[in-house]
Amino acid sequence: MERDFERLLVQRDPQFRRASKDEQYKHIDFKTSFGTIDVKAKKRLTRASSINQEKLWLEFKNVQGKAGWLTSDHLDILAFERDNCFVLVKRLALLELADNLCDLTHMVERPEQAMYKGYQRKGRKDLLSVIKMTDLKLIDYRIWKKCN
Repeated sequence: MERDFERLLVQRDPQFRRASKDEQYKHIDFKTSFGTIDVKAKKRLTRASSINQEKLWLEFKNVQGKAGWLTSDHLDILAFERDNCFVLVKRLALLELADNLCDLTHMVERPEQAMYKGYQRKGRKDLLSVIKMTDLKLIDYRIWKKCN
């Protein structure tokens, strides 16, 4: 997945570089002339379900209860993988959208209930929510088609 993104990135910014180990702990996969990027793989809504490309998991807090990738000050751009493309959004725009769409005070117990609500996995300190991929139309985004 990151290799697919890297092939597209080299065409747009030949001076990019892969993140260092320390940067990877800050949710950074690539440093570019237009910002730091975290590439997100396609996800399942539950362990038992298949990949769901119509919904996006958002991480407000990580498993230790610290800033998740959506609230990380070190990250500029998120690139969400889809079958034939990557959808790129600015993290701050997505955070503002999520703040408007998600009610994190309304906590649910199961991941399939997490649409626009807060969810915490058992035994963890994370804070997650789910939005629809179509919600990204409310903010500026770019599509990078995958190479064949």
